[in-house]
Parts: sequence; structure tokens; C-alpha cells
Amino acid sequence: MQNKKVFILFVSAIWLLSIIGLLVNETDANQPSISSLPVNIQSIRESDSFFYVQAEYPEFETAGTDFNQEIATLISGKINSFKEESRDNWKARLDTMPADKPLPKGPQQPFEFLASWDSAQLNNTYLSLVIKIYYFSGGAHGNEEIHAFNYDMVKKKKIEIKDFFDSAQEALKKISQISAEDIKSQLQSRGWKEDDNLKEMVNQGTAPLFKNFQNFNFDSYNLIIYFQRYQVAPGAAGSIIVRIAKVALEQNLLQSDYLR
Repeated sequence: MQNKKVFILFVSAIWLLSIIGLLVNETDANQPSISSLPVNIQSIRESDSFFYVQAEYPEFETAGTDFNQEIATLISGKINSFKEESRDNWKARLDTMPADKPLPKGPQQPFEFLASWDSAQLNNTYLSLVIKIYYFSGGAHGNEEIHAFNYDMVKKKKIEIKDFFDSAQEALKKISQISAEDIKSQLQSRGWKEDDNLKEMVNQGTAPLFKNFQNFNFDSYNLIIYFQRYQVAPGAAGSIIVRIAKVALEQNLLQSDYLR
């Protein structure tokens, strides 16, 4: 009897492990394919009583020089603009202080600039990544920006939204409708009420113009669209991301060679 119980437990364990294995394989099959590439992480760090800067961004050995330079130029340009804006804001504050109060030597906390990056896919065919920037240069609150990059490793060229779809202008109209509906749903779930001002912001920010959809990433299964802060909603809503699955694109007759 004891041997029989051991045998049953053994068979049950084998069966359970088999089920777990199937679930893991199925999960893995549904995940985006992200392969490792030679990537150099460039890092910028500055810290003093006036500025705190921490920025990281990638450099790809097998990508074109222009692509890497565009990312590096974005970061350096944003840091320079942040510093200039911070100095101007600090000067304006000093200029408007009452004459009977001593002028502070510096801000209570350094003005802050942070930049990081994330990827949808990095492989020998496509690079699809996003640079996220946060900075505080004075005022009531900080600011955030999103800048997406897509690159064809075979053709050695950037991929823009107008290149992404067949019949790009017609596709943009459908993407505009899908995005507007998704954003309204997201805002509603967060407790935002759809008044005339909010409706106008959503409609303008998702209008079928290429500039409204320039920040996007993609993998084998999704198109990911980033909408900047203030683009489709008040600043308190922050930046908004719309993720459209490949199956949803196909249902809307939207074809793309980049999702095959």
C-alpha cells in the first residue's frame, strides 16, 4: 500500500511539472523577441549645489553613426537647454525678491535632470527604443519628455511612422481613431471627466497628423505609441501610452512589414 501511494505521488509530480512546462513555453512564445546586441551605455553625471544631472543612453556598435549621433545629440541638447532654463528661472527669482531680504547663494535643492532609456526590441533586424527625460528647472513642478527611436539594422536607416504602414495616410486615420478611444478610456478609468476642454485636447493630440504619432516603438506583437505630457490631456495626467496589438491592427486592415 505504501509503495502504491509513493507511485501515485511520483506520477502526480511528473504530471504537474509537465503542465507547468507547457504554461511556461506558452508564455515565452507570447513574449516579444529581444536579442542581445553589443551596446555601450553612455553615462553623464554631474552634481553640485546648483545642478544634478544623471543621464544614461545607448550606443550601438553595429548601427549607423548617424543613428547613434542623433541620440547623443538629443541628450546633450536637452541638458544644455535645461541648464539655460534653470539659470534664467533662478535669475528671475533673484530679480523679483524684496530688496530688504538677503539673496540666497543657490537653490535649496539642485535643479534636477534625469534621462533613462528602455527598449521594445534590440536585435539584428530592428532597434526600437525610447528615451525618457524628467527635469525640474524651477516653478511649481517638473517636466517630462519622451523621445522614441526606431532603426532598420539591415537597411541602415531610421523607421518613421510614415514608413511603418502600407498606405500610411489612410492607416493614420484609423490609428488616430483607435488612439483617441483608448486614451478616453484610460482617462475615464483614472477618474477624469470628459468635458469640452478634455475632448478638444484628445482630438487635437490624436488628429491624423504624422507629428502626433512620431514617438512610437514596436515589437513582433505590438505597436506602442507615446503621447507627450500636455499632448492629449492636462499636465496632471502625465504622458500617455497606447499599446495596439498586432491582431487589433489586422482587424482594422492595417498592414505593416515591420510586424511580420
